[in-house]
Amino acid sequence: MRSMNVQDFQAIVGQKEVVILDIRDKGAFEEFHLPNAISMPTTSLPNRLHELDKETTYYVLSHSGRRSDIIAQFLNNEGFNAYHIIGGMKAFRQLAA
Repeated sequence: MRSMNVQDFQAIVGQKEVVILDIRDKGAFEEFHLPNAISMPTTSLPNRLHELDKETTYYVLSHSGRRSDIIAQFLNNEGFNAYHIIGGMKAFRQLAA
C-alpha cells in the first residue's frame, strides 16, 4: 500500500512537480481544488485510464481519503504508480486552519 500524509505530500510538492488526481465529484472540484490538480471523478475514472501514463506517479486525493485509498490500490493493480493522500481534502483544510 502506497500512502502519504499531507505533511509529507506538501514537502514533495515543494521539491518537484507532481500530478494530483482529484477524484471528488465535479462540483466539489470546482468549489476548491489544489493547483494543477486533474479532475477525474471516481465514477468516470475506469473509463479514462487511457488518459493516464504508466510512467507518471499520481497522487490520488478524495474528500476524506477513503475513496483515494481504494482508487490508488486499483491504479497500482492496473500497472500505474499511485499514492493515496491520507485524510484527503479534509486534512488539507485542517492543516490550513
